[in-house]
Amino acid sequence: EINLLFLVVNVLYLSSSFILKSNSISNKYIVKNFKLKNINALQKSNVDVQLNKSNALPPWLPSFVTAALGGLLFGSDIGSSSSVVRILGESVSDFGSLDSIQLGQLASSSLLGAMIASASLIKIGDKQLGRKTELITASLLFTLGTILEYFAPTFSLELIGRAIYGLGIGTAMHVAPLYIAETSPSDIRGKLVSLKEAAIVGGIVLGYATGVAFSGDSNWRLVYGSVLPLEILMFFGALFVSESPRWLALRGKGDDAVKSIQRIQGISKESAEESVKAMISTADNDEKPASELFDELFSSPYNKQALLIGVGLVLLQQLSGQPSVLYFANRIFERAGLGFEAALGVGIFKFVMTLISSVLVENPEGGRKSLLTYGSIGMTASLAFITFLFGFCDSQDPTVQTAIITCILGFVGSYQIGYGPITWLILSEIFPLRVRSAAVSIGTLANFGSNLLVTLLFEYERQNFGEFVLFLQFTIVSLFGIYFINKEVFETRGLSLEDIEKKLRSIVDSKI
Repeated sequence: EINLLFLVVNVLYLSSSFILKSNSISNKYIVKNFKLKNINALQKSNVDVQLNKSNALPPWLPSFVTAALGGLLFGSDIGSSSSVVRILGESVSDFGSLDSIQLGQLASSSLLGAMIASASLIKIGDKQLGRKTELITASLLFTLGTILEYFAPTFSLELIGRAIYGLGIGTAMHVAPLYIAETSPSDIRGKLVSLKEAAIVGGIVLGYATGVAFSGDSNWRLVYGSVLPLEILMFFGALFVSESPRWLALRGKGDDAVKSIQRIQGISKESAEESVKAMISTADNDEKPASELFDELFSSPYNKQALLIGVGLVLLQQLSGQPSVLYFANRIFERAGLGFEAALGVGIFKFVMTLISSVLVENPEGGRKSLLTYGSIGMTASLAFITFLFGFCDSQDPTVQTAIITCILGFVGSYQIGYGPITWLILSEIFPLRVRSAAVSIGTLANFGSNLLVTLLFEYERQNFGEFVLFLQFTIVSLFGIYFINKEVFETRGLSLEDIEKKLRSIVDSKI
């Protein structure tokens, strides 16, 4: 188990290094064009490069790994809960024999905690908590929840432990994309936020793997407890990383913001001061009550457009059937006697496809909008074929089931190229700094809420309307997603967060 945890941490590091190396082509392209524009800026940038070369590791790596661990712990809960529900559903534990309702409560109670945390952070995110404090809070909630899950003597206390862990999930999924986006260099921001999604998928694989390792009736608590070393690692990482320079700028702490961005990005003081100046110019340092913040969030045409894009992508991500399609695939795998082995294989496939997306997201030939478009087209085609197979073929035929699984893999791969990582990336960078924390909280709440809705309605719709109607519904939603992406989403590759805000304003102004 120690080796497995060591492997996961090393995968995060090696993936980051791989992404940094893959970025060299993009960097050469940028420098070549930049020379023609501004020789003085290039000389200053060379100073920054020399500062970075003096470090053995990229200066942003500790901040990224600490935040990405929050995503990994979220993914681990998905995989480990699936494992524990399977183990307890097939045996009698120290809680006795659990019925289907209790197993459902065990699986979903962390989701409830995540929704509560997301809703709470809408009001208290920026005003009372910095990004660093949120990371520390998330790690403590993860740790407390895990300890209670492991030692709970009654089923009720087990559910409380699961809910506390869910509070950690909601907090981590709010702060992780924000912190990574606000601390990463602009030229690799998309890749690092996308790698956070890879960390989630890696956590799912870890949860499945621990379920296989501790599959005995008396070992199920170890499935939950196995992530404790990662939670401790996240806690100490959060203690030592710097606060987000953009959050410091928002609070009017310009000098601290300069020191923070110098430490995180390894740039010169002159470059740091210019970056912070741009941050302060778009920030509003006045304290505002929650009611005024909400008024600004929902009344400003710029914020409304950003909400339309961010929350729209979140809803399309979930309502196109992503959680349900995987659930259905696992049922087919189980009927074929390949349940957990196949689930582990699908998890690894998702991880690989997410890495591919993270390489392409900052490529001059790719970008956010392109990957979303290609991914949604692949999802729609896969769902359409699944709908056809259920409507006009015998779904019990082994050949048809093989075709369904192939289409599901096409759906999964397309999702991990587009909606999976890119939705969280756009959500973390499209909102103005003044309302970014509250807006991301709304997006996170929409994510968990729509996920819960789809999960609850899936089996009801399948039994009452059949697979044909169910997957036709997902196909229509996915098809609408292609239209939505091409009409509303704009490209943000290569832009600073402040430049993205300016671009958003120009687009909205052109419509007025």
